Formats: sequence, C-alpha cells, structure tokens
Amino acid sequence: MRPAARGVSLKELTGNMQLKPRVLLVEDRSDLAAMYQLAFDIAGFDIRVAVTGTEGVTIAESGWPQLMVLDLQLPDLDGFAVYDAMRRRGLTIPVIFLSVTDDGATIRRAMSLGAVDYLVKPRVKPADVVWRVKHHLNGSVA
Repeated sequence: MRPAARGVSLKELTGNMQLKPRVLLVEDRSDLAAMYQLAFDIAGFDIRVAVTGTEGVTIAESGWPQLMVLDLQLPDLDGFAVYDAMRRRGLTIPVIFLSVTDDGATIRRAMSLGAVDYLVKPRVKPADVVWRVKHHLNGSVA
C-alpha cells in the first residue's frame, strides 16, 4: 500500500520567494513617471503608473496598490479630488503627495487630510521617494 500523498503548503511551493511591494504612481508627466518608475523597479517594487486622477482612482479601487504616490496637478482631477474620491469609496490606501507645490498651506492641507507624507519634486530625488515609500510600508520591504 502506498502512503497517502501529503498536501503541499503555499509556503513550501514558493520557498523564499517574496511578493514585491505594490505602489501606484499617479503622475501625468511621462518623463517624471519614467524616472520614478525606474527607481522603483531597481528597488524591487511592482509599480504601476496612472496618468490621470480618474485612472488612479480606478486602480486604487481594484485593491491592487499597497501605497499611492500622488501628484497634485493632474489633467482631470487634482490630487486632493483623487484623495477625496478614494476616501468616499472607503479606500484607506496610504498616500504620499508628490508635487512641485511647496507652499505651507497646501502641505498642511494634505497632511491634515491624512496623507502619510508630502514631498516636493524639485527637492527630492527618486531614490529618496523610494526610501520614504519603504518607510511608510512599515518595514514590510526588505
């Protein structure tokens, strides 16, 4: 008589394979999007880019992203409208605003709404954006 086949767990099948952290970048400027996408790719992230606020909300609704990096100035909706649309739909994805706008009132507004961070584009390098995303994912990134 042959012994019964033992079930194999998902952990045994995947071994040490780790899932890549999933980040949604909402940025309409293709040159900046490509630059940030490359930095996230190099750092081992699964990155998707949305070029409009509407597209960003749609991807967020899918449940895919673990964190969103969101530009304030988009062609259809501004970043605050995107953030508001997500919250009205019950989405609690952490959001880092990334914008050229550096006035204190805008930064305070973003943070008071619940953004986890606010970064000013000309002052932050792509590698620093990646580091901040890792930080806000609470150490879930190796």
